[in-house]
Amino acid sequence: MSPLGNGFASSGATDTCTSGQLWTAGTSESELMNPGFACRSCHLGNNFQNQNPSGASERGKAYFFMGTAYGEVRQADLCAAANVPSGAVVEILDMNDVVQATLPINAAGNFHSTKTTAGFTLPYKARVKANGKTNAMASSQMEGDCNTCHTAMGLNAAPGRIFFPL
Repeated sequence: MSPLGNGFASSGATDTCTSGQLWTAGTSESELMNPGFACRSCHLGNNFQNQNPSGASERGKAYFFMGTAYGEVRQADLCAAANVPSGAVVEILDMNDVVQATLPINAAGNFHSTKTTAGFTLPYKARVKANGKTNAMASSQMEGDCNTCHTAMGLNAAPGRIFFPL
């Protein structure tokens, strides 16, 4: 059994999944589920990059800010983050650089807000804080489904995955 608990299995691969732990439990409900997938898109019933071919939705859990943070910028979909720093968080800042939400990062690297709306006027910026360091986003955003840009290779000028500060 994986140290992450039910839903993960050893991948045997280390080049694109540093932790060696892949989510194998499909849509089984868990805070640890489907790391790297476009969370909000899936919960809304969308099929971003063929991640939800059935179109199943759970709109009540389509939180506005959702994503996965990793220790490295290139990690495969469904790969759990390796060695998530204790107390690691994602902070969401409004256009005046005031923190509007602090989102804990769990053992798989996943994080999410608790509301289905932003709760403040967009755009926003985000930053990851861990080990007394900060990794800040360079540009403002309007979409809170972080993994739609922060894919393994990066889309829309994202460098790849959201990653912990070095």
